[in-house]
Amino acid sequence: MISLIMAIHNEERYLPRSLSALKKIEDRIGEFIFIIDRCTDSSEDIVRKFFPSAIIIRKEKAKWKSSYSENLQLGFLKSKGDIILLLDADVVIPPNLLDVLLPELKGKVATVSPKIITDKNVSFLNFLYHYWEKLSHSITPLGKTTRGACRLIKRECLNRVGGFKDVFAPDTQLDIDLCKIGYESKLIESIECLHIRKFSFKKAIKSQIASGIMRRQIRMPLWRVIGHSVLRLRPFVIYGYLKQVLKELKR
Repeated sequence: MISLIMAIHNEERYLPRSLSALKKIEDRIGEFIFIIDRCTDSSEDIVRKFFPSAIIIRKEKAKWKSSYSENLQLGFLKSKGDIILLLDADVVIPPNLLDVLLPELKGKVATVSPKIITDKNVSFLNFLYHYWEKLSHSITPLGKTTRGACRLIKRECLNRVGGFKDVFAPDTQLDIDLCKIGYESKLIESIECLHIRKFSFKKAIKSQIASGIMRRQIRMPLWRVIGHSVLRLRPFVIYGYLKQVLKELKR
């Protein structure tokens, strides 16, 4: 059985398109779990319109430092499926997603994810970022890793590492934990999902800083962080990394 887990925080702008795509594979999924994280918009109403029998978990207060990580863990603990499908509320999946990904989830492969690309039709900035991603990934393999925005995970493997941890990037931490016990995380580039969130410089900077903090949390070498930041023009990743270093030194 497959359990779908989606964490939602004021996503009414993106949910109709995301859930419409998800609806096309509804018969392949055993249970739908949505975590409504302190929403003040109509997100829950939209979810109930598309999936009236879904399991809804309302979260009024965050107990973890990373609310997103906490949402994933809440959904995981509530789920019953042998396979967990994580999906972000601003991601649109293709109808053949499971047909392509499920066969890859075998042997020592514990989790698989499709390629996530920015929807160039959302805005002009999305258009520019779409082609920048394409160019930067063709120049360097940095960034070509499994993504948490959409992925399948074997429940037995997730159990072995104790579920999701309270970190800024729970998907990256999961890959590290799985690797330590001999499992593999696999990116399947033959299938693509669309990231439909409207791009803005403010969100991009915030994302880069969080990425830098995460890299320090997992003790990534500084030279790799600098290489990533320079080659992919993400300067605030270094800022986030050093910010976390200073925070640790003050303790």
